[in-house]
Amino acid sequence: MRKQSEHLFKIGEIAKILGVTRKTILVYEEMGLLTPAVKDEASGYRYYTADNMTQIRAIRSLQTLGLSLAEIREYYYDTENLDRYLDRLMDLRATLDRNIHLLQLRATKPGDLSVHRVRLPRQVCFCRRYQCTDAKDAAIKLRDTYIAAARTGKMSMGSRMFTVRAGSSCKELDLLCCIPVSEDFVGEERMEFAETSALCIYYRGAYEGINTAIDALLAYVQGNKIQATGGFRCIYLEGPPNRGDHTEDYITQVALPFSENSGGCL
Repeated sequence: MRKQSEHLFKIGEIAKILGVTRKTILVYEEMGLLTPAVKDEASGYRYYTADNMTQIRAIRSLQTLGLSLAEIREYYYDTENLDRYLDRLMDLRATLDRNIHLLQLRATKPGDLSVHRVRLPRQVCFCRRYQCTDAKDAAIKLRDTYIAAARTGKMSMGSRMFTVRAGSSCKELDLLCCIPVSEDFVGEERMEFAETSALCIYYRGAYEGINTAIDALLAYVQGNKIQATGGFRCIYLEGPPNRGDHTEDYITQVALPFSENSGGCL
């Protein structure tokens, strides 16, 4: 069968134009996500329109966001559960926003102690308190808390673990180790943290040097007569799981909640 119109494209042309494989296009058809404009049953030749190209690009975009082909099919054709798909896409957007933010933070230079104003979200956490001897001991205690939280089956995948300095001195390693969990977690380790304004420094470097950022943040708060409303939080953005022994690339958000009614801040 000859190509019937200049407005139709063969599968090989579509694959080349869009940078996909023929197999990918055929899989989309098998999943019911794509129907060729013309299909010659005798020869098996398929012809596609510009609209089909738009469909393929849309499917690829949703795959890039993290949706499976089954989820994409439901997204297009399941009109009964639209709220579920909206929530899923909102979660994916939040993940993308976090990753974009993290990439921006990776540009932070060692020694940059710039102070930023942020909003810390409301969180429910699995928490345990420890008296730690040093940064290495603190890392071990945080890992132990993480393992215990994971065993509850309620750990939140979208939020970062953190520690709070519970002692009266910023030099003490009296730490509350906090692992975000789902709202329905129930247990003696459950603690809730309200949404709050905070000042923070994105510290790049080994954990042993975090006090440098804490000291700088404390000096800023005292110099501007700002009233702190909680302990220093160390929120672990980049660390050993994906940076290994390259401690110079660790990124920790050192944050201090403050009252909006105090002093002159950022």
